[in-house]
Order: sequence, then C-alpha cells, then structure tokens
Amino acid sequence: MARRNKGPVRAERTRTSSTWVALAVAIIFLILLIIFIAQNDRKVQLHYLGASGQISEALALLAAAVAGALVVLLVGVGRIVQLRLVGRRYNRAVARQSETDSAAPPPGEVEPIEPDN
Repeated sequence: MARRNKGPVRAERTRTSSTWVALAVAIIFLILLIIFIAQNDRKVQLHYLGASGQISEALALLAAAVAGALVVLLVGVGRIVQLRLVGRRYNRAVARQSETDSAAPPPGEVEPIEPDN
C-alpha cells in the first residue's frame, strides 16, 4: 500500500515508551544525587525532638527531601482516594437513575391507576 502523505512518520506514545523515558530521567537524577552526596561529605550537628548528633550534610538533606516527597505522596494518595469516591458515587447515581428510567413507562404512555378499595 502506498502512503499518500510523504511527511515524516510518527510512532504513537505507549506506556512502555513513557516508562522508558521516566526510567532514563530517574537514572540521570540518581547519578546527580550520587555526585551531590560525594561532594557534601562534611559532618553537621543536628538537633531534632531532643535528640542530637552529627550526620553527613548530604544525608541530612537527602532525608529532608525524602520526608518532603512522602508528604507529597500522602497528599496525592488522599486526592486519588477522594476522586475515586466521587466517581463511585456518580456511577451509583447513574445506575440508580437508569433503573428508575427503565421502570418508568415510555413518554406519552399513561400508567394505569388502580382504584383504592
């Protein structure tokens, strides 16, 4: 089969390609992190909730970054749970609405009224 358009061909993005790009970025980030740790090996004094001691400056900064990432992760998990609950409620409401719509007579038809005894 001949192509009508002579322009460049683009491949579609896939999950695999997105994962590959994310992995490449993560590897570059880890290399930069290793360089950072190697260059910042001096000891600093830390005081936290009554505990104190000396720790590598890079390790202290890395621990602070991990703690910050965990806070962001928890906020993201909360948002995802919130969205799923809203979606579930919406789906239940739509299902209930479709059940009541199927039980109702079609428009234009009158439902018979039974006499009271």
